[in-house]
Amino acid sequence: MNTRRYKYGLSLVEMLIVIGVIALLATMVVGIASRVDNQAKERLVKSTVTILGAALEEFRDYGYTYKSSIYAEFDFPLDVVEPISGPLPPDILTATLAQEFGLPVSVESVYAGQTIVHKLEYTSSELLYFFLSRIPECRKILDEIDSSLITDKDDNGYPMKLIIGTEEYSLLRIIDPWDTTLVYDYSNEIARKTFPVITSAGPDGIFGTDDDITNR
Repeated sequence: MNTRRYKYGLSLVEMLIVIGVIALLATMVVGIASRVDNQAKERLVKSTVTILGAALEEFRDYGYTYKSSIYAEFDFPLDVVEPISGPLPPDILTATLAQEFGLPVSVESVYAGQTIVHKLEYTSSELLYFFLSRIPECRKILDEIDSSLITDKDDNGYPMKLIIGTEEYSLLRIIDPWDTTLVYDYSNEIARKTFPVITSAGPDGIFGTDDDITNR
């Protein structure tokens, strides 16, 4: 009588094929999940710049009056972009506000109980948020922005406060879901002829590339 012997299990080649298929499927799933995640973030940014556009229209209709005659012809919040593609001069945010209010201005954070005075080189969404929030109608619109995109933290994760004369404010800036601060551009001569431009650097975090997201 012949006894048949059956082999159970997978050969090495078969195991490698199975592992390869699983790896391929995992790569496809991760790629799809990444695209879906980026699409959701892009929709969130587009929604945010639309909300900011509505707040800017409300600001213009309100007719905010600047204290400094230098800004008398401005219809929208000031910015500190000079220019978008180049480095910002140190302390330009505080210099702009000091010029507007005619008072000493500083930005401070608290590190381990010690107060640190900043010279900021951020983009301009701090000034955008600051001026919009001074108008009650604009503040209501700002409340529609997803809270995850508004932060008072500096690059090291510590809260910042803005001090104008003797008044203190939380210094808030608007970021995109990829943690890059939005750029708000209005104060230059070209932008002032049209509606302000709000720009996210997009997934790559680099301004001036094809994946930038703007309100235009």
